[in-house]
Amino acid sequence: AQTERDQLEIPTYHVYDRKTMPGGQGYLMYSNASSSISAVGNIFPVVLYLVAAMVTFTTMTRFVDEERTNAGIFKALGYRTRDIILKFVLYGFFAGTIGTLLGTLLGHYFLSGIISNIITQGMVIGESREYFYGDMTLIALGLSFVASVLPAYWVSRKELKEEANLLLLPKPPVSGSKIFLERLHFIWKRLSFTHKVTARNLFRYKQRMLMTIFGVAGSVALLFAGLGIQSSVRGVSKRQFQEILSYELIVAQKTNASSQESKQLTNRLEKSDIKDYRPIYSKVIEASLKGGRDKQTITMMVTDRTDFAPFVSLRSIKQGESLSLKKGVIISSKLAQLARVTVGDRLTLDGHSFKVAGITENYVGHFVYMDQASYQKIYGKRTSANSYLVQLRNPSTRKVQTVSRDMMDLAAVKAVSQNASMISLFNSVAKSLDTTMMILVVVSILLAIVILYNLTNINVAERIRELSTIKVLGFHNKEVTLYIYRETILLSIIGILMGLVGGYYLHQFLIAMIAPDAILFYPKVGLGVFLFPVGGMILLLILLGIYVDHYLRKVDMLEALKSVD
Repeated sequence: AQTERDQLEIPTYHVYDRKTMPGGQGYLMYSNASSSISAVGNIFPVVLYLVAAMVTFTTMTRFVDEERTNAGIFKALGYRTRDIILKFVLYGFFAGTIGTLLGTLLGHYFLSGIISNIITQGMVIGESREYFYGDMTLIALGLSFVASVLPAYWVSRKELKEEANLLLLPKPPVSGSKIFLERLHFIWKRLSFTHKVTARNLFRYKQRMLMTIFGVAGSVALLFAGLGIQSSVRGVSKRQFQEILSYELIVAQKTNASSQESKQLTNRLEKSDIKDYRPIYSKVIEASLKGGRDKQTITMMVTDRTDFAPFVSLRSIKQGESLSLKKGVIISSKLAQLARVTVGDRLTLDGHSFKVAGITENYVGHFVYMDQASYQKIYGKRTSANSYLVQLRNPSTRKVQTVSRDMMDLAAVKAVSQNASMISLFNSVAKSLDTTMMILVVVSILLAIVILYNLTNINVAERIRELSTIKVLGFHNKEVTLYIYRETILLSIIGILMGLVGGYYLHQFLIAMIAPDAILFYPKVGLGVFLFPVGGMILLLILLGIYVDHYLRKVDMLEALKSVD
């Protein structure tokens, strides 16, 4: 009995929560997908609101200008200034309130349901419940009042400081001033008359200039960020599971397997359907990291060689250079990010501290790679292989499952881990983000249409007398259209360039924010992410140009030039 007692192994205890327990993959997928969507929901609405608020501000300003004569009549009839201001404030209040309530209902009971179905698609889970969030609704109402009521009050109060007789007259045109470009004579003298007028008018209407630039820039930035996230998400799967991790299976061997059982395993690994295999020491570690929300599962791999090629590609994420285990321990990029360590820092895992010699490119999961020399230095002992990295000649899902079943039938095999579980985890997050980004891309396109149409319409309406004057003076229809639309084109180009720069940094910020603890999104984006926002804006400008040209051809010049004096 004493002999049997002495031979007993000290048991290892595993404590699981809902995310880490065997069979808890679905809970983890749901948690990761919902947290990523939640992170997007904290950033995108802010940018959307700022861009929409600029459009609302411009619209309310234009409304007050259009009602200038009526305000003068009311003032002449003896109405108090505060009563006239109240008219504009109430208009902004009701417009903002109705719009907010419609948006609140759509957000609570339409968009949220669509996004929830996207997350839970393919999961065995009941229908999501819809709740009404009073605090969010109050915030939305407050922000709508800032964008619609305050501008109405501010602009009308400023206008009504004038006397009634002045309000009854048309608003005098904005006076021009000498611009910096005029001082550059070698450029200015080479410009045509219409180009000189365009250059001066750009700075003559400063408010509209800024609104157009920032409105277009905001829309392009949102488009770039949405498409960029889609590109980053789609680029991970191929990069991670074909170029970085090139094995299909990790076969764990029992430590107490007999020589005969081990030989059976070796014979199975030598069969023709196995392309290559490598014995390694593998260990799973659970650790809490500074930047992680929960305990992280980390896979440690130890080899007797200087690298894991061709099964794992160890490359620096920035320079792309190959990393060697001779220099020391190499950790995956997301692990380094959560642990907040860089090359040369020390990291403590599994109760042992070691120096980080390199950080390798990796997008799904956490890994620690080392050779036998590093392991012996950290743990004070050498270790023997307990697992095999396996590459299959046919990496199809069916073949992977077939080989996994064959391996599990062997007495020497303790467990078989497939990359399919990591792929499934990533695809669940990727699919939900991809569809959600598509919704936000559509919203960004609609916002761009509203911005450019609104600003162009206001620009034409405010300068109709000026346009009629040059038309009477003999300008052709094309020249009249370009006289005013050339400004929109130039300002939109500036906005597009600013939007691409802003979108790039917004995209980099978002992919760092929305990625779950075990996933790092691919930072590079495809060429289409740059071309689509630019092409979309150019197409929108062309369509608006056709509309403006058609509108100006029908203008009654004599009616527009009539004086109300």
